[in-house]
Amino acid sequence: MRPRTANPDERSDNRRRAAKPFVEVTTCLTGPDRLAQSTGVRRFEFKDSRSYKFWEIEVDGVSFTARYGKVGTDGQTQTKSFASADKAAAAAEKKIQEKVRKGYAEVGSAPASPAKQDAAEPEHDFAVLADKLQAAGDPWGQRIALSIAHAATGSKSPERRKLAKALKELEREHATHFFGAALQDLMTEDGFEKVARLTWEFGYIKRANVGSPEYDFDGPDAGEVLAAIMASPASEYIEQLTVGLTDWEGGGLVDAHRAIAKGIVHPRLETVFIGDFHAEQQEISWVSHGDISGLYAKAPNLRTLRLRGVGFDLGALEHPTLARLEIESGGLPEAAVVSLAKAKLPELAHMEIWFGRTDYGGTTNIEALRPLFSTTTLPKLRHLGLQNSEMQDEIAVALATSKLLAQVQSVDLSMGTMRGAGVQAIIDNAPRFKHLKSLNLANNYISSVQATQLRAALGDIVKIGRQETPDVYDGEQYYYTTVGE
Repeated sequence: MRPRTANPDERSDNRRRAAKPFVEVTTCLTGPDRLAQSTGVRRFEFKDSRSYKFWEIEVDGVSFTARYGKVGTDGQTQTKSFASADKAAAAAEKKIQEKVRKGYAEVGSAPASPAKQDAAEPEHDFAVLADKLQAAGDPWGQRIALSIAHAATGSKSPERRKLAKALKELEREHATHFFGAALQDLMTEDGFEKVARLTWEFGYIKRANVGSPEYDFDGPDAGEVLAAIMASPASEYIEQLTVGLTDWEGGGLVDAHRAIAKGIVHPRLETVFIGDFHAEQQEISWVSHGDISGLYAKAPNLRTLRLRGVGFDLGALEHPTLARLEIESGGLPEAAVVSLAKAKLPELAHMEIWFGRTDYGGTTNIEALRPLFSTTTLPKLRHLGLQNSEMQDEIAVALATSKLLAQVQSVDLSMGTMRGAGVQAIIDNAPRFKHLKSLNLANNYISSVQATQLRAALGDIVKIGRQETPDVYDGEQYYYTTVGE
């Protein structure tokens, strides 16, 4: 059997393009329109094997605000104002219909983050921390105070240059105390900035993007750099971590997960993406993760976890704050499917799982997944993506009569091998799907006859999109998931 070439997965382009500046229009409101309530944020996503984009809109009185871009970025924001609240609502609805026609599917409201502090409060909190540490004789107090003063000073001010000089002198004197010996040594090596892109705030690392930039790179080892960062006192308040390829030769990310598990606890770490690579760099089935469970305790307030690759050991998947989980795999092991089916994630609102092919370690055992369809441990789940599977028919059959279907607002069963039985189960149980905002069935093997029946039964909520045709060799038909190798 000749394997089919998978379409390249280029969703990790997020990190290669910086988000454009925000565009904002402010309008003073008076009278009844000022009292109009917000409609809340509605979120739409478009994804296939090549791209993954979002678009959000919120109507507030006589204006609406749209935010859009690649998933995983802040994107761009635009606000438009109108003569009345009715005109704003009508314009927003027109925009929504345009997006739907282009293939965007509504996934409900974006998972809400815990209440954010006012912009001034973090600085106040760190200023208080600086006073406390300085009183205790800890050089960190002076570093925080200098960092706050430096950030508040104009870019061309002579005072800013003095503060920068004072910071460098303080760092030279207490480098190991601030960074840890390992990170301090690595930061002095040529090429460190190519491996670790760090954003600093209040003297601490706020965001880190770590990965080897190219094959045969002769600079610092990315795995060692990640380990040093995650163990460093300077990363204590990190909020976002992105990890690309740490090993081009073996293609694995096992060392990355070990580095995180051995590091310090990061109470502010909310967003983690491990596996930030695309098909031109490495095939998805060549990048093994191993045991990821060490991450859970080291990021106690994690909100978004995104993983790309194969060979996942999820362990006991339990976390009190995780709201969004995405696992993109060319072959998800059965043990990982069991972990997902039994997950205890009380805040999870968005789950997207790619199962992949048996040729690359995936499973077609629907029994391993079955507990998910009657789960009571995902009470806030609103978007369910069970995709890229060779058991797509079995998944559709199980979901069609499940308790879980009534709970969610959107379902994605795209990129798999669904045909026949799975499609018929949806048609036969169409009333149970009609509450959904979106049912994505694109990139399966649905016949034109069944596609017509689906549209008749479910109308605009069903997204048929482009369907595949089986490969034929020696009179045999072969069906493949969109992403495998």
